[in-house]
Amino acid sequence: MIQFFAKLPILRRLIPSIGTKVLKLFKKNRGYFKIGEINFYLDFLDPIDRQIIIHKKYESDQVLFIEKQMEKISFDYFLDVGANSGYYSFYFANKFKNLKVIAFEPNFDAFNKFKKTLYKSTFKNIEVFNFGLSDKKKKVRMYSMITHDYTHSNSTISKNLDDTDIGNYKIFEASLTLGDNLFNFFKKKLALKIDVEGHEIHTLKGLIKCLLNNKCLILIEISNEKFSEVNDFLTKNSFKQIFKSKYRLDYVYTNF
Repeated sequence: MIQFFAKLPILRRLIPSIGTKVLKLFKKNRGYFKIGEINFYLDFLDPIDRQIIIHKKYESDQVLFIEKQMEKISFDYFLDVGANSGYYSFYFANKFKNLKVIAFEPNFDAFNKFKKTLYKSTFKNIEVFNFGLSDKKKKVRMYSMITHDYTHSNSTISKNLDDTDIGNYKIFEASLTLGDNLFNFFKKKLALKIDVEGHEIHTLKGLIKCLLNNKCLILIEISNEKFSEVNDFLTKNSFKQIFKSKYRLDYVYTNF
């Protein structure tokens, strides 16, 4: 039934108002969707998942750019930092069979969707962990927006100690760890996708040994207010920008 609803043009226009209510009424908003060759476990009420379900793709300009770079160079690893439900991880694991994919997602609901997709698949080259990467090991409070009684899987680390100014958000505790403590890569070819909602500089600093000791291609989302800090950090460490998405604040840097 969920696949039938997803194909109705009128339902697409009405979501997230009437459409979400219909799907929730029938309790059919979650399930497996065939996207290309992969059966993804997604939720039609989640804005990111919904784009994938309806369009059968996601962030296509940056995905295609990264794919072309990876066709030119044989990469050893793909690190998906802020993996959400895993679109990037599964897309590249499917395209490049010898690629080892390591994904990180601190939001348990998004992590759980990722695991369900992995369980349904035959991939042997993907690992996923329920924590994020930072410049130190710590516990943090994160928040996810709630709309139409649905909690989004996209989450942000809270900067407020008491969160008294946060309205329609779910607040939860998550774990972060130092990236360089996890890896001992040396002279490897690494592709990274970093989507950490404002935590970019901390994630990069926690991976600095990894970035300096290997050849890296980095797709990273950077908000306008954080751009100078992140761009300066990368350029000072011998990375250059080679791509900017036409539609999003996503950039690609490389030290090749």
